[in-house]
Amino acid sequence: MKAIIFDMDGVLINSEVKYQELFMQFFKDRGVFIEKEELLFLIGCSRKTEDEFIASRLDMSVERAQDLKKTFFENHKVDYLKIRMPYVLELLAYLKNNEITMALASSSPMDNIEDVLKQCEIETYFKYIVSGENFKRTKPDPEIYEYTCKQIGVSKDEIWVVEDSEYGIEAAKKAGLKVMGLYNSKLYQDLTDANLIISSLKQIMEEDIW
Repeated sequence: MKAIIFDMDGVLINSEVKYQELFMQFFKDRGVFIEKEELLFLIGCSRKTEDEFIASRLDMSVERAQDLKKTFFENHKVDYLKIRMPYVLELLAYLKNNEITMALASSSPMDNIEDVLKQCEIETYFKYIVSGENFKRTKPDPEIYEYTCKQIGVSKDEIWVVEDSEYGIEAAKKAGLKVMGLYNSKLYQDLTDANLIISSLKQIMEEDIW
C-alpha cells in the first residue's frame, strides 16, 4: 500500500450517530417523530440529499429546509474533538512514519471538513483533501474517488479506502479500489462488499496489507 483515502464522517469522527440524534431532535422540535431507521439512508449522503429529505417530510421548499437546518446546527454546535474516533492520532502518525500518502474524500462541504480537521488536530496529515461539493454526483457515484486517485497519482492497486457506509463502499468499489469497512454497531450499515471489515482503526496498524 502506497496511499490510503479516508472518508471523514463515521471514520475519523463518530459523527453519524451524533448527527442522527440531532436530526431526530430537529424534527421533534417541529412536531414530527422520526425513527432512527428512517435516517439510515442519509449516512454518507450529500447535504443536498439531506435538504431534500427535510423538505419532503416538512412539506416545504428545499431552500426553506436549508435555512432551517443551517439555523438549527448553528445553535447545536458539535464538539468534533470529543467525537474523534479512537486511535485516529496513532494511526495517522503510524502511516506518516511509514511514508503512506494520506488523502481525505468526504461528501461534506469543505468548510465543514476544515473545521473538523482543525478541531481534531489532524489537518497536517492529509496531502489531498477532496469535498463532494465540487462534484455534480456524490457517493455512491465513484467520481470523488476517481478524482482523488488522479490527485494521488499511484496505481489503484496500491491504494486502500476506509469507509463506514454502504454508499461509500459502493463508490470506492466502482472506482476499482480496495475498501476497508469500519463497522459501527449503531449504524446498521451493510459492509459485506468491503474487501476487509474492521471494528477499530487500530486494526489498520495490525493488518498485513502493506
